[in-house]
Amino acid sequence: MNTWLIPNDTREETETLHDLADSAQAWSEALSHLPRPRQDELPDLRLLRDDLRADVTERGNRRLDDWLARHPQTVRVGEDELRLEGPSGPVDTVLRHAVHLVLAGRWQRLKACPDCRWVFYDQSRNNTRTWCSMYANETGRACGSIAKVRRMRQAQRERAAAETQ
Repeated sequence: MNTWLIPNDTREETETLHDLADSAQAWSEALSHLPRPRQDELPDLRLLRDDLRADVTERGNRRLDDWLARHPQTVRVGEDELRLEGPSGPVDTVLRHAVHLVLAGRWQRLKACPDCRWVFYDQSRNNTRTWCSMYANETGRACGSIAKVRRMRQAQRERAAAETQ
């Protein structure tokens, strides 16, 4: 889902799906768990990504259900597990990953950062995390800290304006 983002350094919407698909090495480094798409599969893969991101943002799964109606997957019962099976293309593989998250009760822990739109997994005990990160990490993101500083500066400006009136 993070092949579209708003990087902190440029603050411009960035689409990386097509560049990743153009390079076998870049694809395997970033998305090794997915089969590399053919050029004719990219439009559907992009639409699926956008729909899943929308579902995560809305905290639902309506669009995922619509995709599954068009691309049915098979569930097999094993000894101690459910196995999802279906065609081996990238769209079907992403759908199986998403269904696995729903079945495991982890879909509701996916969230989109309100600042950079990075989709992250909320590991907090009570599932209340808002930002992708509070502190700069290996991705360079610190959206929570940035938002708090922005809020503090706005409050300072408002206090200064009120004092001058």
